[in-house]
Amino acid sequence: MPYFDLTLNIYILGLLMIVSFFLGTLPRKRDLGKKQRKIIELERELVSAYAEVLDSQREYIQLEAKMKDITNPVIPMKSSKLEENNRPTGTD
Repeated sequence: MPYFDLTLNIYILGLLMIVSFFLGTLPRKRDLGKKQRKIIELERELVSAYAEVLDSQREYIQLEAKMKDITNPVIPMKSSKLEENNRPTGTD
């Protein structure tokens, strides 16, 4: 049976374990950072879309208020009696 004499320094082993742990977590941190930036970008886009919707609703309500203020929505064909008297009759 072969017998190997292996000496291991406990400090180097501990250092290798710590370094390998941090090297293993770096890709995960990078992925989480990318995902977090994407989430922030989508939240900003959503907020701007909501702002646009609120602006259009505000404009719509202003138009409705204008329409309520108008008592007669029908525009008359004859604007005044003065124009009626000045019209040509076609018998000239």
